[in-house]
Amino acid sequence: MFKNRREPVLPIPSELYDEIGQLGDRVRGLREDIARIRGQYALLVQSPKSLRVDELGAPTDPRDAAILTHQGLRVVDRDLETVAKGIGWAHGPASRISLTDAAVEHREQQLAQQRPPIERTR
Repeated sequence: MFKNRREPVLPIPSELYDEIGQLGDRVRGLREDIARIRGQYALLVQSPKSLRVDELGAPTDPRDAAILTHQGLRVVDRDLETVAKGIGWAHGPASRISLTDAAVEHREQQLAQQRPPIERTR
């Protein structure tokens, strides 16, 4: 069945499934961080008299700058929501994949061939 020694060693599907789950966890964490930061910018928007901006670029109102930052983070969160949905869609069918017994055996043989022989010394 498997004769080509140059073929890649197949990954273990259950490990890939776990990696997809970890990606989902990281996206959830990012979304939580963004929500926290957005909340902080919302507080700034409510206190416009406490804000100022530098004079390095085009003139802008400090409250407007805080609003634009808040809105930009909302866009990022929406994009991450789409990413989270895509990861969820991939995660479901990934749980059903496994290697055949023959593929597992071939994989183990490939890995054994890649390991250098152990030299025994006394």
